[in-house]
Amino acid sequence: MKRASYVDNQGNPIDHNFESKKAILNIFFVIGTILPLVLIGFIIYTAVQNNNCNKLYKEVKAATLEYLKDEDKIPDVEGEDVTISIDKLYSGKYLSDLRTNNMICSGNVKTTKYKSEYIYTLNLTNCNVCTTNTRYGKWSGELNYYPKDKPIVDVIPYYNYYERQVVFTDWSKYYDKEELSKSKSKYGVYLPEDEEDDGMPVVPEEGNIVEAQKEEIYYYRYKDKSWKWYDIVGNYSDFSSEQPAGFANKDEDTERYTDWSTYSLTYPEDKPYREIKKTVGYQYYYEKDGKKIYANNQNYTAPEDVDQVKYNKRESKSADMYTYRDKEWRWYNGTKRRYSRYSSTQLSMYTYRDDGLVSESQYSSWDPESELTSANAVYREEEKKIMTRFRYVYEILSAKVLDNPVTKDKFVSEVGMTVPEFSTLEDYKMEVTYKFKYRKR
Repeated sequence: MKRASYVDNQGNPIDHNFESKKAILNIFFVIGTILPLVLIGFIIYTAVQNNNCNKLYKEVKAATLEYLKDEDKIPDVEGEDVTISIDKLYSGKYLSDLRTNNMICSGNVKTTKYKSEYIYTLNLTNCNVCTTNTRYGKWSGELNYYPKDKPIVDVIPYYNYYERQVVFTDWSKYYDKEELSKSKSKYGVYLPEDEEDDGMPVVPEEGNIVEAQKEEIYYYRYKDKSWKWYDIVGNYSDFSSEQPAGFANKDEDTERYTDWSTYSLTYPEDKPYREIKKTVGYQYYYEKDGKKIYANNQNYTAPEDVDQVKYNKRESKSADMYTYRDKEWRWYNGTKRRYSRYSSTQLSMYTYRDDGLVSESQYSSWDPESELTSANAVYREEEKKIMTRFRYVYEILSAKVLDNPVTKDKFVSEVGMTVPEFSTLEDYKMEVTYKFKYRKR
């Protein structure tokens, strides 16, 4: 028996097997195309909501800190907290209306001092999707670490304390600025580069350093100038190594030397009044990133004219280099002057000071007392520098007084005073530990 065949309106045969699968195919189409689109849309919507709420939370935290600073209410003792209403932030410059879908957020913020920062625990209400208790639900269990990545965190401080003895060490020796660390401060000051230096105070092993104190004073050193003095003005020339025109006589009592010339590769002309010195010059350099960085444009340089700490290498080739200085005198006509020995002050019978004939003493040793006075200021030149000495303030602690850390209420009951009051006592040290909890989805 033949099976009946069916045709559509256009006379095309109908495949009953395909028709029976069409409903299933439609379901797969929805699952494969429409559902992923819906899921992606939901993810995007959620991400936008999260971003908007997190931005709102940051605004509230920043406004809270500014408000507390202006009102001088910010907690400054570890574990202390203060809670303010969001409405207070609307009443001034701190925060414009926080609206989510035309709803103005309310609630409060608890600010807790935690070490060197603050933890803001938000309780936002009437805030649509950003309302904290509906957005995040119940608090998680207590944690012993700070979950910094969570937007809504609460902190619970616990207290214990020690008996405390505060000790000051003796002062160290004085240190030059060049002996101190230039890059790393410790205990709030720049200590000597070598903290183990014999001149630094020693803290016993059981002591905890809480502060390094410093004291600065000036140290001074000086050098004196002295001159040759003469009796009459006379007809005298300026200084010259060779006889100047118009002057007949050389005054041997005015002999002096010129400064040494710059080192040169050229041997200077020999003169009867000239002193010449020779040294060996090199091309000095240091290496940086595999390249040679030369001193003096890669020219030969005398050893005393280069910073050999910086330019710590040199080429193997060398060259002789020369420097010279000349003797010179004053020349005169007529009556010869009488010159004194070098003296810082005027000597008897010598009226005039020859400023061209000056000598300087070596610097004195450094001393905490200045030797410069109005009487010697004419000939004395003084230098000063800051010298620093240090001492440590350290504490020695007993064992913990309480067997276990306790909540604030129990601690206040135990010590008979508030936490801020107790924190000012020098004979005791408070220890604050924390437990944290955060709102969890």
